[in-house]
Amino acid sequence: MMLTKLLKVALLSLTFFITISSFNTSLAQEKILTNSETNSLRQKYKVDKYYWVIYDNVCPYCRSATTHIKQLDWEGKFKFLSYRNPIAYKIFPNLSKEECEKDVHMVTPKGEILSGYNVFRKIIDNLSATKILNPLLKNDYAETKLNEIYEKMVKERSCYYKKTDTCGIKSNSKE
Repeated sequence: MMLTKLLKVALLSLTFFITISSFNTSLAQEKILTNSETNSLRQKYKVDKYYWVIYDNVCPYCRSATTHIKQLDWEGKFKFLSYRNPIAYKIFPNLSKEECEKDVHMVTPKGEILSGYNVFRKIIDNLSATKILNPLLKNDYAETKLNEIYEKMVKERSCYYKKTDTCGIKSNSKE
């Protein structure tokens, strides 16, 4: 009787071990495919050639800013991708949708991930149209003012999505 129970436990343990082993093997193969797919997409989209801005394509303030940046991007350095687009996380697996939903993000040609005001600053530093102003914009006063502009945009975006009770802007967004 005891031997039968031991054999059943051993058989169950062996079955469990085989199941776990095959599951881990399939996960490893899936990861290799995912890495291969990621590398293929990264080559296809030439991620190391552009500054990739991951933004909110529904927010009117974000869309407006994107339009202005595109007009001033005479050298074609910037590409824009909605944080809502699943391909963003295939191309840039280190990004999380939750973080990108909270704030604008950028992946530089060197692979650096920036967020918030740092994206705004990097855009100003790399737009052909604003390069000549950069010496004037590299001081504490200018940084403070630029940061205030950025914070105002964030506040308006929050207002647009009704994430603040003090919003005076009428929104067409649906929750």
